Amino acid sequence: MMMTTRLTRLAILTALACVLRLTFGAFPNVKPITALFFVLILAYSLADAIVVSSLTMLVTGFLMGFSVIILGQMISYALILSLGAFIFKWLKPMILRTLVVFVLTMFYGFIISIFSAQLFGSQFWPFWLSGLTFDLAHAVSTALFFPILATIFKNILKT
Repeated sequence: MMMTTRLTRLAILTALACVLRLTFGAFPNVKPITALFFVLILAYSLADAIVVSSLTMLVTGFLMGFSVIILGQMISYALILSLGAFIFKWLKPMILRTLVVFVLTMFYGFIISIFSAQLFGSQFWPFWLSGLTFDLAHAVSTALFFPILATIFKNILKT
């Protein structure tokens, strides 16, 4: 019974993340899904957050265009979520966690640029620098969505 409950939860959360990613598709790098993945660490576990993030990249990849960059996204998310879970153990105030989420989301942009530059045959530093505005939009939106989603999940899990 417990495994069925967990699988159902993972499927529903993945569906939610996919819908959010597609719904916010018109806004480059402004999406609540990275914030959702960080909240899942707090609400459930690091493993659940990595599973949902990986499945989200895979499923939306089929809908938005599939390429090897999806593997880079999965690895990048696994790395920043792991770092976030490690740091969250010692940082309890929401403002500090939000700051960590901002920094790790910027780090995601750095990591994914390594994969993307390789994919497009570009040199890394110019590629990464040219995408900093997108990384900043991603980090700011994630930092704004994070406390909102954390509050929603906290309220849901209390009931």
